[in-house]
Amino acid sequence: MRVSSVLVVMSKEIIDNLRDRQTLFYALLFGPVLLPLLLGGSLAMTFKQLSIDFDTVATLPVRHAERAPELVKFLAGQNVDAVAAPDDPVDAVVSGDAEVVLEIGEHFGEQLRAARPASITLYLDESDKASMRAARRVEALLGLWEQTNNSLRLQHRGLDPTVFDSLDLVTDDVSNDGASGQLLASLLPFLFIVSMTMGGFYLAIDTTAGERERRSLEPLLGLPVARRDIVIGKFGATLAFVALSVLLCAFSVWALFRVFPADLIGGEVRFDAGTVTRALLLALPLAPFIAALLVTVSAWTRSVKEAQTYLGLLMVIPMAPFFALQFLSVRSEVVLMPLPMLSQYLLLERSTLGLPLESLDVLLSVLGTLAASALLVALACALYRRERILA
Repeated sequence: MRVSSVLVVMSKEIIDNLRDRQTLFYALLFGPVLLPLLLGGSLAMTFKQLSIDFDTVATLPVRHAERAPELVKFLAGQNVDAVAAPDDPVDAVVSGDAEVVLEIGEHFGEQLRAARPASITLYLDESDKASMRAARRVEALLGLWEQTNNSLRLQHRGLDPTVFDSLDLVTDDVSNDGASGQLLASLLPFLFIVSMTMGGFYLAIDTTAGERERRSLEPLLGLPVARRDIVIGKFGATLAFVALSVLLCAFSVWALFRVFPADLIGGEVRFDAGTVTRALLLALPLAPFIAALLVTVSAWTRSVKEAQTYLGLLMVIPMAPFFALQFLSVRSEVVLMPLPMLSQYLLLERSTLGLPLESLDVLLSVLGTLAASALLVALACALYRRERILA
């Protein structure tokens, strides 16, 4: 292999694709910037909308609050201030003038004194996230008030409230960050891998299938340069875009969670500079694998349209481990570590959650991924040696 020939081919492909706006958009903007913003930002905002902060003082429109003074006093002690409700609670909630409205039943006091269920109505809009969040807070507080009153009723009749408690169940979540933190930890490898794939997608297509359609591949293969050097040069150009894409993605993720902190979901996941840097180092062995995969598939196809079809199907591969790990409990077994992509998903999740990493697992992941990359590059070289490459 002549290094000078490889560098000439590599620089030629990089310069050509720097002039392609489509390549630049997907490699430097869509994958590294827009995708983290769309997925990470929307996920963070969803958690923020669904989370309930019981320490925040809120107002609750209550109709006929005078019928339940003790309930109103209890709500005030829980940072919920009762205010006058509109005459038509349904219209107020539907129009968005009020997130929820609480209406006290006409015989609320009488039913309560008679130790019967007291009627109360909560108007909400299930199609509105803000209304649902406010309703969940009110329902939680009403449940607490009801539990307190039930205990008082039993004590008033000389009964111990614990008589009806058959179990004293204590749940202890031993996970580092719960389900929400696990989802955020899975998001990081997903963004890295998809960004790398998008980074080299159009460059890989253009350097083989595109050149074949433009009739510029045959003059290139006719030069006194080994076809292996040509393939490695094209691989190097694709790798440069893939690596740049994942670097920009790492910076975007770091910047995104400075604006939307991960602790807004109450977890311990932190996307600080150290966490993102460790994740980037674990993901970097995938860059040559993805670049080699893209170049090999492009060399196999006969046209740009066919290459786009095959590589479009390959976009499912980076997504498969992400969705599979949401439904399956896959542990970091040693036998899985040599598998590209899956091992990176498992290692990146553990790293993001702050869990310890085994040196053997990391070594097997790196060696397995690099070995697969070398095999793919060798396959691409074999495809370039066939006359079919010009067909």
